[in-house]
Amino acid sequence: MAHNDCLQDVPDIFENEIGESLLARTEGLGMIREIGPPDLCHIVKIHTPSRSEPDIGSYHHVLGVDTSTSASLAAYINSLQYSLSETLGWFGSSSNWKIASGTYCTYNAFSNVDLRVQVKIPGGVDAYIVTPAGERREVTEELWKECHVSSLLRAILYADPTTYSVTGLRRMTPVASPREETKFVEAIVDQFWNGWALGSNAETQVASTARNFLVDGLMRYFSGEGRYADCAAEILAPLAYAPLGGQQSSSRMSAEFKGIDPEVAALLAEAYMEGDEEVQAVRVMHQALKVKSSCYPLLATQAEFLRRKKNPEAALTVARMAVKYAPSEFQAWAKLTEIYLEGGDFQRAMLTLNSCPMYTFVDHDYPRVPTPRRINFPVKSDVLSDYDLGEQGTGSMPPNSRASLDMDGPGLIEEMALNENSTILRLSAPTLRCTFARVYKFLTEIVSTIGWDELLLLRSQVFVMEEEYRNSAIPSAAVDDEDQAEDDDEHVPLSALRERHTAELSRPGDVDTAAEASNAVDVDAHVVDEDPLKGPEAEPTEESTAEPAAEPETPAVASTPASEEVGKGKKKNKKNKGKKSKDNLKAETTPSTEPQAATAAANEGEASAASIVAIGEQMDVISLSDTDHGEAKEMESQQQSDVDNVPPPVEQLSAPQTAVFEAAPSEPNPAPEHLPISGGDEESLVTKPEDGSDIIRKRLCERWLDNLIMILFDDLRMYTSWRSRMHNLRITGQPVTYRYTQAEWEALGDLALRLRRPSEAREAYEYALAIRFSARAWQRLLEMHSGTYTSMQQEEQRRHEGVPELMPLTSNDTLMQALDAVVWLSVYHDRWYNNMAYPNPVCEQLIKLINIHGLSKVRNSMVSMNLKPAVFNMVKKYFEVAEKFNVRGSKW
Repeated sequence: MAHNDCLQDVPDIFENEIGESLLARTEGLGMIREIGPPDLCHIVKIHTPSRSEPDIGSYHHVLGVDTSTSASLAAYINSLQYSLSETLGWFGSSSNWKIASGTYCTYNAFSNVDLRVQVKIPGGVDAYIVTPAGERREVTEELWKECHVSSLLRAILYADPTTYSVTGLRRMTPVASPREETKFVEAIVDQFWNGWALGSNAETQVASTARNFLVDGLMRYFSGEGRYADCAAEILAPLAYAPLGGQQSSSRMSAEFKGIDPEVAALLAEAYMEGDEEVQAVRVMHQALKVKSSCYPLLATQAEFLRRKKNPEAALTVARMAVKYAPSEFQAWAKLTEIYLEGGDFQRAMLTLNSCPMYTFVDHDYPRVPTPRRINFPVKSDVLSDYDLGEQGTGSMPPNSRASLDMDGPGLIEEMALNENSTILRLSAPTLRCTFARVYKFLTEIVSTIGWDELLLLRSQVFVMEEEYRNSAIPSAAVDDEDQAEDDDEHVPLSALRERHTAELSRPGDVDTAAEASNAVDVDAHVVDEDPLKGPEAEPTEESTAEPAAEPETPAVASTPASEEVGKGKKKNKKNKGKKSKDNLKAETTPSTEPQAATAAANEGEASAASIVAIGEQMDVISLSDTDHGEAKEMESQQQSDVDNVPPPVEQLSAPQTAVFEAAPSEPNPAPEHLPISGGDEESLVTKPEDGSDIIRKRLCERWLDNLIMILFDDLRMYTSWRSRMHNLRITGQPVTYRYTQAEWEALGDLALRLRRPSEAREAYEYALAIRFSARAWQRLLEMHSGTYTSMQQEEQRRHEGVPELMPLTSNDTLMQALDAVVWLSVYHDRWYNNMAYPNPVCEQLIKLINIHGLSKVRNSMVSMNLKPAVFNMVKKYFEVAEKFNVRGSKW
């Protein structure tokens, strides 16, 4: 175009038709599931010298603008007038394009409406709301307050560019001064009791007063600066000690006032614990437990406090109570698993993971916009002339950069071609989200502690393997699977598996094999049940061992990739799951077996067949009683050479056998110490120690957990291949940097972090930076230098040999390396219109450095780097945040 119609320092997305982005936003209001997409700023530009030029519509997305009044939004649109490109003339510079009008859209997550402010230049301001049905209504004062809080929460929860990225997004600081923070606190307190209407994160099933997006944003804001004491004193304490939290009407306050709200008290106690005020935390928990002892957030907080105080037995008791009172909440099960892992009880940790309620991941809300005509990303300053961010024409590398200027490496186009066929970039673990990512993290902790071989052995000890599952099948077993119609892909009746297995054995030419299988069933039918909790039963008659009537054949379940199976978690929890009774199971048995059951009960002392009922869905419910604390011993088998729970070494990892739907190596019939137990509403195999002290009940492994184990196997296999190749290259003296592309080095660094090997992750990130700039690699290195992975690094040095000693966090070299990362990330964020000072992942890590070294030392170290004034001003805003809000270390 002949005239420059772009903004100078703001991204510009141009429309094909004026207003199409507003229309697309209106159509997408009914599909918003969380706190909404970023704000949308739409402007219309006109060409002032010549009206023959058509008007232009463009827009960009914004986070952090003050949306409390229409005046603040009108001021933001008016400020864009000064960002238009100017054209040099004889008597100065002028702009041929002007902004004629603008519309600012912000989503109200409480009322599920879109508030819009239309500004005409020159002219007036018109504010209105748009419903999901497209209706236009008036704006009330309450809607303005709700919009202000919704906008603040989006700016805080979407502050990390690595987790939330939108094309043409501009980030601004939502709370820039203590005065604005006071306004922020007042708005949060005013809407606190309505926070449940916003919903909750993907790890919480039911939003409540203490589990919702408003609480998440509040804790994220204060935790990033380490100001837990301010959060407790200014917000949580007044809310917790208000009459019933202040949410009830005045007529009910006097009758129901109990002194403290239990759910808010859980948040208050957590804030006190993080702020090193444990006496206050204990006092608050004591008062709240007297009000409501069944509040699971309060019990989870108490369990965490006891765990930190090295009292695992008491923590375990409280965590079990939390699971008892909130069995459908993942957080309660996760806390119980964490305590089991810390206590070294890996068997019950695996059983607890198998019983966790898994929720389908709901992603953040992203804007729905039409295909743009063109996009403009202007460079804001000349800083990029000294910092190469991987873009063409941005200049050379500074002397303090780690990026290599070696031209022997592959070009960008060649790297992209290599990445398309890379197996490293196709690992499934990085795609895990929500509860599946948490469970996978627990599995990696188990592997880092006991190893892969022991994990497979542990898996075979606590879960029913394929051959055990088949050997426990008896033809007369009844099947009661009322949920089969809903979960055909996850549960297959026992009789159907038995019939399918018998049909495979009785194919033409396999008559002898089928006869052996039938003989094996006859042998199993006469094994005496040695359960000490049961008396001897009568010997079965011919009618009881007869084959039942033919059942409808159940189609085989086809195996699917692990990454697809993990995504099939169900958010609902069935009330009747695992609640089948004996009477319901007996009603479905054949009529001929009922009189024989009565005869068997009357004849004591005679041996009978072990009557095995169908394996129900209750097998994923673990016992929470204090008596079930026995340690399971290693399973003994007559043929150990073909059993799948003895894998080869790590260098030759073998994939674990699928628990139900894939064939496992053959195993003999269960030995007496592995007898099936019948009774109740479930069937399982038990392992009996030789002394008979305790029984470990086996259960079916959930398919999603089996898939996570397979994903872990893929990660370990790739990790082993990578480390072997690195070892060989170093022995032979060959170069290492370009053996992988930059994207592969980043993926290998993430892989090492997932497997809890931070030293090797750091090495991979440094190789990625040796090829080209990488914001992800710099961010991970900054987190390592600021102490985020300190505990993981200590565990790695304690468990593995040959790990290099890391520099202490208090050393000057660690500080300088961290500041180097801060500078590069600050330049990168400024390039992509991220002007948010706080909450910002870079600012949060810099505040950790200030907590360790003090503000004076960190600032003087930054001055000693001799940065350009423009670059120093980018970092200076982080120091100003530490001074304004008085974070720990800002006074020295």
